Amino acid sequence: MSIEGWDVAPPSEPLTPWKRLIANLDLWLVDHGFLRALYANRFQLPGPMYRSNQPSVKRIGQYRDQLGIKTIINLRGYNPTQGRYQLEAQACERAGIQLINTRVHSRGLPTARQINLLKELIESVETPALAHCKSGADRVGIFSVLYCHFRLGQPIVEAKEQLHWTYGHFRSAKTGILDHFFESYVQYQSEYEAAHANQSAPSFLEWVNTVYDRDAMEQSFKPRGFANFWVDWVLRRE
Repeated sequence: MSIEGWDVAPPSEPLTPWKRLIANLDLWLVDHGFLRALYANRFQLPGPMYRSNQPSVKRIGQYRDQLGIKTIINLRGYNPTQGRYQLEAQACERAGIQLINTRVHSRGLPTARQINLLKELIESVETPALAHCKSGADRVGIFSVLYCHFRLGQPIVEAKEQLHWTYGHFRSAKTGILDHFFESYVQYQSEYEAAHANQSAPSFLEWVNTVYDRDAMEQSFKPRGFANFWVDWVLRRE
């Protein structure tokens, strides 16, 4: 699968007892699952669409039984050699949940093509659904902004509140480039409408497809201070 694409997960590989042990060590220790056991960082959007951090096997079953989850969107990408992915794929199969894989970055911007593909996914996904990344803060934050805009019809100035410190998002760190992306459109929209009386600015998707310069925007953003150290070295965000 292309890094910019999304697709339903292929069947998972069977795990021997030894491989299952290694997978659990990867999930709980290497991937910080022991911290997520304390707090799922789960919130509900209309649809319903839920956003959270990486779910454990137990939580996947609970989400099916308690929330009626039919689809899980893994924003960390297809990684069949990693234990946390192996366990998630098998848990979704057992629960009868469709697992969709795509990759979104927390400290880099999506391409225009990727945004268009995410729009297709958001508009077609079967709900109730759950979208997750590692922490439930940044990559699921940008996905939630796009979900609120493309599926719920919220303006970007409102939808971008899905990137907020209450979800564990730090705008002063490298992850703040996601705020910079959406705020650049809001500024463009305001300046366009000020310069063109009685004329609406191009839509967000039109701006993405015609004006947005990913490379220039990434080069123009500069993270600041302690927040960057906290996100990169303490929280070890992907």
